[in-house]
Amino acid sequence: MQKKSFTFFIFTVFVPLLLAGCGSEETFENFKSTIETVGKFADSLVEINDGASESQSSDITGNTTINGEFSKKSSDSAGILTDMSEIGLTDEDGNGKNYVFVYADESFNAIYITDHWKIIDSYKITNNSDIIIICQALIAEHPVHGSDKVSYRTAEDMAYEWSQHNLAYEVLSDDTIWKEKSKDVDLNPEDQGKTFIEIYEDRTGKKFDITEFLKKNSGK
Repeated sequence: MQKKSFTFFIFTVFVPLLLAGCGSEETFENFKSTIETVGKFADSLVEINDGASESQSSDITGNTTINGEFSKKSSDSAGILTDMSEIGLTDEDGNGKNYVFVYADESFNAIYITDHWKIIDSYKITNNSDIIIICQALIAEHPVHGSDKVSYRTAEDMAYEWSQHNLAYEVLSDDTIWKEKSKDVDLNPEDQGKTFIEIYEDRTGKKFDITEFLKKNSGK
């Protein structure tokens, strides 16, 4: 889906739903804030949608195959990484749990527990191509099972989950608990393939409502 048509869909379907619930006291500034939030939400979804991968399978090393051949998926914009060795992933205590890697001259902590990688401050890394390479390095150290607990997650689908957390961090307002929780990504079997909306529903225990979501996150 192209950005123009997707944004048009957002504005012609979601915005009217939102406005239908607004009273006459709706101010121009609040409406402007809502529009900006919708635009940001749409842009982020389009970027992720455009980078959606084809059907994939993976071996234990995390090598991805598409139609039987090895493929390294690239994002729309080139990153700064060309190889996973460039991040210098290091096991700090030698116990296979607390790792450090370097990206753009900044150190990041990656914590591993069984079938689970947690990257602290993952929201700071947004380039999809680089995220895939970082995930390749994590998988090479400790593979993570897929949601079926039999297959193994690919670098691409882990990067997709990472992007969903980045999306949440970008669009959620600063005063929500979910903003803080989305700044770190947990790459585990349970969240494989889940969208931002599915993760939101899992965490909150309620159905995603675009009207409610935009009202809470548009500064009103």
